[in-house]
Amino acid sequence: TLHGACISPFYDASLFPSEGGYIGGRLCSVQSQDPNSPLCCLPCPASYWAYSDNFDTLGTVSGWLNVVGLILQTFMLLSNTFLPATRTRSHYLTQCLIIAVIFINLAFVIPLGAEPDQCYDGITPNDMYTSMTCAWSGAFLLAGALAGSFWILIRAFSMHLTVVWDIVPGPRFFNISQAVGWGIPAALFTAAISISGVSFRFGNACHINHEDSMVTFWGWLLAVAGAAVIVQISTFGYCLRVFFNSLWEDSARPCSQGSAKSLPMSVMSAKSRRARTIYRRLKNVLYLQWRGILIVTIVLVDVIFFAVVFVYLDKIEESMLHDYTRVMPWVICLIQSGGDRNQCFHLSHKWLISEPTIGAMLIMISLLGIELFVLLFRWSLITGWKERWATMRNPQEFVSLDARK
Repeated sequence: TLHGACISPFYDASLFPSEGGYIGGRLCSVQSQDPNSPLCCLPCPASYWAYSDNFDTLGTVSGWLNVVGLILQTFMLLSNTFLPATRTRSHYLTQCLIIAVIFINLAFVIPLGAEPDQCYDGITPNDMYTSMTCAWSGAFLLAGALAGSFWILIRAFSMHLTVVWDIVPGPRFFNISQAVGWGIPAALFTAAISISGVSFRFGNACHINHEDSMVTFWGWLLAVAGAAVIVQISTFGYCLRVFFNSLWEDSARPCSQGSAKSLPMSVMSAKSRRARTIYRRLKNVLYLQWRGILIVTIVLVDVIFFAVVFVYLDKIEESMLHDYTRVMPWVICLIQSGGDRNQCFHLSHKWLISEPTIGAMLIMISLLGIELFVLLFRWSLITGWKERWATMRNPQEFVSLDARK
């Protein structure tokens, strides 16, 4: 049998080929300190042994949520492309972010339809070289995450210029943002996919492998997200300062008018007018930018949570290779129960990321397309499509009287 010299449910690694699939994804350990002790591996997929059947249900739910998000984001992309700007009020920052979110949606939709085999053999997960579904899924996820984080940073910086410095970004900002928003993610994507690669780590979607992933992917993702957080906080700080300055001016005005030792009335009046002018301008800008502020905040929360969960998961896997004391009670439980995983879930959750945390991360990422649609949708889009459909059906109806003559 595949168990060989190992105790059930573990498989003997010597009975499997040393090539094919992602060898680094095997979870193996020697059975004892004896030099002749066999190398025993947890059967693939590892997530089957660590999480309950609810985990597969969460994966299916997240996949269908991404289907909904993909449909909605495709509608927004087509609307912004083919409808007049008066109906869509579209902006290139929005368009580029929509494309990035579509990439993320595709990363989960592709395996939902393909239903790929996660394992190359009994102990080895498939990777991008042995599964085309894994290759496309992982590529879209890496590309979407990198592009989305950079476009969120660009959007946050654009709002900072508009709100704080009263600068409307022009053509130069557009050219620089296109180079930064697509060029740098493309370079990082190439490095991540070629150096680290992707494989089935849990669920039907492929994720980046542990090797050098902090340098090629996670470090950049967290750095860009952190920069966007700093820009966003500085923008919020400016808004709060202007708001409280306006309150202070309003509360100080009656006292200053009745005080004999107050500053000259012209000076106080000028300061008060300036504060009120800045406050009114800020209020108008925030009224126009509140959707963008919410979009930046939501995407940042999702990206940071996604990155932190996976970085922690990588650290757990690395620690398992050097310290078996934390996982030994779980391993013993699997052996004593004859491979009944249900009896050992309470032990796996003591050293592994909990199932609710993984589920929350998957659902948050899957809801991104729906949330973006809710914030970007306008009823004028429906009106625009009705007008376009009417024009296509009755083109002569919109011909001018002069043209008819």
